[in-house]
Amino acid sequence: MSKKKKTDIIKKMSIIGIIGLVIILIIIVSLFFSIRGKNNKSKSKNKLNSEIETDVDNNLNNVKYERALAVIRKVDEENNKLMIFNIEDNKEILLNIDSAVDIKDEYGTLMTFIQFNVGDLVETKYDANKLRPEFIHKTAKTWERKKVKGVIVDSENSKLLIGNDAYIYTNELITIFNGKSFDIKDLNIEDEVTLRGYKDKVWTVTLENGHGYIVFKNHSNFVGGLVEIGLNKTEDIKEVTKIAVPVGVHNIVATKDTLTYETEIMVDKDQEVIVDLGKAAPRTGMVQFNIVQDNIAFTINGKTYNDFSEPINLEYGTYNIKIVKENYINWEKQLVVDKPFVEFDINLEKKPMYIHINTPEGADVYIDGNFIGVVPTTTPIDKGDHTITLRKDGYYSKMHQLSVEDKGEDYYLTFPTLEKINKETENKENNNDKSNNSQEIINPNPIDNNDEIDDEDSESTPSSDVYKNNL
Repeated sequence: MSKKKKTDIIKKMSIIGIIGLVIILIIIVSLFFSIRGKNNKSKSKNKLNSEIETDVDNNLNNVKYERALAVIRKVDEENNKLMIFNIEDNKEILLNIDSAVDIKDEYGTLMTFIQFNVGDLVETKYDANKLRPEFIHKTAKTWERKKVKGVIVDSENSKLLIGNDAYIYTNELITIFNGKSFDIKDLNIEDEVTLRGYKDKVWTVTLENGHGYIVFKNHSNFVGGLVEIGLNKTEDIKEVTKIAVPVGVHNIVATKDTLTYETEIMVDKDQEVIVDLGKAAPRTGMVQFNIVQDNIAFTINGKTYNDFSEPINLEYGTYNIKIVKENYINWEKQLVVDKPFVEFDINLEKKPMYIHINTPEGADVYIDGNFIGVVPTTTPIDKGDHTITLRKDGYYSKMHQLSVEDKGEDYYLTFPTLEKINKETENKENNNDKSNNSQEIINPNPIDNNDEIDDEDSESTPSSDVYKNNL
């Protein structure tokens, strides 16, 4: 190879080396400035972020948050606003609601703004300046009494009474029925309500079921009677009768004495339903008479009845039953018809028979050994055979036999005077073994008068006069 060619090769390699070195230097310089620019940009960004964070921290330090236990007074869906009343400091607040607000029910379940109702009790934390809540939750700190009846309004003392419980209410009390407010003074004991409150105060009264009225007309015949409304309510019927009843269907039964009226009515809230009692029909019941004796006729309030084979239909009320039957005691009782079927028992008592002893006056009378009285005397006597003994101081006792038949007739007896005791007669009787007591069989057949009957043996065996007459 010639010297010239070698020199050319060396020159070319040198040029190539210089160019490569220049390229490397350019790359190194570019990388240097690129890294430096990134560092400057990062520093600038960090500075900006730092400035923003500083501003946020400064803003947060200036926010004032407040908490409230409140009752909802208005839900403005159109403008996304919620009006609440803080029941702890009595302050009204209008909150601005957006999608970032945490809204939950009392069980922690997410809900929407439009699910709130007037009268709900809530807890909230809100920005006091912007009035934007961080959260709104239905509260479980309050109490609730659902669908209770019998609430009494004591407006003079601003209290609601339920049995022995008393709850205070204020002018801020919220009352709701079908989305509208009502006057708490119009609350009736028949109304069904739900109460919500905190401690001893009630803040919300929701009317679940209201009341209407029943008004009677043409009811003069029922004044003083009773009206039954359903199964649990009974009222006196007065000249002016206006009765509050719950909204709904009711069965009405008005009664007085023999009158009754029954109907079913539907009552709406605040409606007056007129009940006309003018066409009321008396209630009736079937009376079955159970009679022991035969051939009986009796009167019911003066009307005579003879046939008792079938029950008798009578209007509700009280009746006088009278029976007069020969040889029986007059019978009188009251019959009360107050149900659809009544059984009435009748059992007459037979008249007792009497014996009337008129002579001998002053004598003691014994019947079957029992002292009855002093002649003249009257005493009841049973059917059958009896022994009548007459005794008197200073006279011989006398025994008589009497057979009584059951003919419904009294016996009137007249006995002869007793024989006086003297010594001569007494000695003669002792000598002749004569008994101090003699017996005589009394003729039971009737006679026409009280005169003494002559008897052939009247001196030795005194006779008796017996007669009997019908009552």
